[in-house]
Amino acid sequence: MIGGISYIGWFHTILGIAAIVTGLYLLLRDRFIFMDTRLAKFYMLSTVITSASSFLLYGATGSFNTAHWLSVLTILAVLFALVLNRHNIFGFLTVYLKQLALTGTVFFSMLPTTAEVLQRLPPSNPIVDSIEDPLVLSFYMAYVVIFSLFGIYQVIKIYRENIDGV
Repeated sequence: MIGGISYIGWFHTILGIAAIVTGLYLLLRDRFIFMDTRLAKFYMLSTVITSASSFLLYGATGSFNTAHWLSVLTILAVLFALVLNRHNIFGFLTVYLKQLALTGTVFFSMLPTTAEVLQRLPPSNPIVDSIEDPLVLSFYMAYVVIFSLFGIYQVIKIYRENIDGV
């Protein structure tokens, strides 16, 4: 244990930060997560591993909580996008659903990460005491607005440019 965090906790944290930074970078750079690129594959794999490793962190949380449910949702969203990448299940909606699922994984990852960072830093006097703190809730609302608008932007861009292989 280092600094009150287990080795699995550090692994989860470092890989999770790499995944979130990569996901945000891909969305900012390309406006989409193009699944066939090496960076997108790294993003999806690191996101799934990070989400799965959260189930090993019961010692820190004491129970299966909202963050764990978000991990389940994140894994399901990645799997859904992978299936949609191979099979045109929903016809013309497939490309939209795939991109919204991938963008959603970044959103789902941001929520527990924000709460965790604000509850741990600085170590001597964390910024917030709980996820119900108004500051955490303000971040959550900002994420909802940003990711909702970004999702609408993606839908419009796919429609207008007739993007098929996103």
